[in-house]
Amino acid sequence: MGAEKKKKSIATKKGDKGETSLLDGTRTRKSSDRPEVYGTMDEAQAFVGVARARSDSPRVTAILLEIQNDIYMVNSELACPAESLHLLKRTIESRDVERLTRHVTAIEKELDLPPRFVLYGELETSALLDVARAVVRRAERALTRLEESETIENQNIKAFVNRLSDLLFVLARLEEREAGVPLRHPETP
Repeated sequence: MGAEKKKKSIATKKGDKGETSLLDGTRTRKSSDRPEVYGTMDEAQAFVGVARARSDSPRVTAILLEIQNDIYMVNSELACPAESLHLLKRTIESRDVERLTRHVTAIEKELDLPPRFVLYGELETSALLDVARAVVRRAERALTRLEESETIENQNIKAFVNRLSDLLFVLARLEEREAGVPLRHPETP
């Protein structure tokens, strides 16, 4: 019999003192800008996952699955210091940003959104997507803070995160439209 491979536990205890490892093994404080950004994107990822699980739209769920895969790629890149980016198999590229833009453009044409604010919460899945969008916006602010202290080698990440929030907004409205739920505006009782 061969030697059995020892299973790794998720409870490594290495973070008990407030530090975490980046992808290349570099240790950093959990409160530093880099873990803040990828942790916030991970939070958005969780909301996207709940929305995907609750959506009845094959089109929306397919796009949300794409988004979840993309967020893993973004987070891998954000968890990797610039000098170790060679460790990654793939990074976010302009084609990824363009794909999100195409989704946004196509959905916007279908929705014909009025230039007014909408109230969130008309439908559970759309509300979850609106929460995910708000979390992505928070990640975008954290990404901007990170860029003030460190170089972000791949500028596509910023464009991707910005476009992702746009896509989540229109997907929320698409969920409402497909369910026959009209948009509610702040001045509507």
